[in-house]
Amino acid sequence: MTAGAICLGPDAFGALDGPEHWAFLSDVHIEANPATVSKQGVNMADNLRRVVAEVLAERDGLDAVVINGDCAYLEGIRGDYETLAGILAPLRQAGLPIHCTLGNHDDRGSFQAALADLCPAAAPVDGKVISVVEGRCAHWVFLDSLRFVNKVEGEFGPQQLAWLEQHLRAQTAKPVILVGHHYPQAYRDDLIPGDQKIPIAGLIDGEAFLTLANRVPNVKAYIYGHSHDWRITASETKLHEVNLPPTAYVFNPARPSGWVRAKVDATGMTLELKALDQTHPEHGMTRTLSWR
Repeated sequence: MTAGAICLGPDAFGALDGPEHWAFLSDVHIEANPATVSKQGVNMADNLRRVVAEVLAERDGLDAVVINGDCAYLEGIRGDYETLAGILAPLRQAGLPIHCTLGNHDDRGSFQAALADLCPAAAPVDGKVISVVEGRCAHWVFLDSLRFVNKVEGEFGPQQLAWLEQHLRAQTAKPVILVGHHYPQAYRDDLIPGDQKIPIAGLIDGEAFLTLANRVPNVKAYIYGHSHDWRITASETKLHEVNLPPTAYVFNPARPSGWVRAKVDATGMTLELKALDQTHPEHGMTRTLSWR
C-alpha cells in the first residue's frame, strides 16, 4: 500500500451533509470474566454496559463510536475481547460503526483474532493496527501506540511515523484528527505524583510525534487516553490535545469517568463530557475547540 493510500476501518462515511458526531470511549479494561473488579472495587463491565446503553440511546444522532485503547484488562487475552464483543453487541446490532485503537494492555494477535470484523482489511505499516476514515468534515487517522503488552510506555515507532508523515502530506482538503492511546509526553508530573517516578509512562517517541503533528497545519487535534483523566490543552501552535476520561477503569473517583460526545465540522470540534456520575460538576460541560 502506498503512503498516501486510505486504509478504511470497518466503516466509511456516506455522502451526507452536516457535522460529524462521534462517541469517544477509552480505557475500558474488560476482563474475560465480567464480574472482575479493579483494585478500586470498580466493575469495568458494568461501567461499560452503562455507557453502551447511553450511547445506544443517542444512536440516531451518532455516526461512529471509538474505543481508544486498553480494550482488554491487563494482558489482552482472547477471552477479554470476546467478553468485550458481547458488551458491544447492541451497538453493532444498531448499525453503529466501532473503531478501536490499541493500548498497552492490549495484544494485537488476540484482538485481531477475536474482533476481526473491527480490524482494517489492510494496514499501511506491518505489525501495527492502523485505520484511516474519511469523514464528512474531517480526515481521521487511528494510530497504534502499543509497544509491549502490560508495560506502561507506548511507541508509534519509526515506520509508523514515517508513514504518517508521508500520509499527511497528501491531506489538504480537510482538517486531520489523530487518535492514539498514549499521551505524547514521556513523563507527566501532573499525572504521576509521588516520590517514586516512572521514567517513561507515555510515548517514548512523543517528541518526534509532536514535532511532526505541530508542523503540519492541517493536523488540528490529537485525541488520547492512558492517563485515566479528563483534560484539554493546546500547544503553542494551537494543536489541540484531548485527554479522554476513563470509561470503565477508574483511577481517581474524584475525577469524571464516562464518555465524550464530539461534534466536528470544518471549523472546529465541540466536546461534551458524559460522566457516569451525573452529579459530577463537570458532567454535561462542553468545550468548543477552534481549528488553527
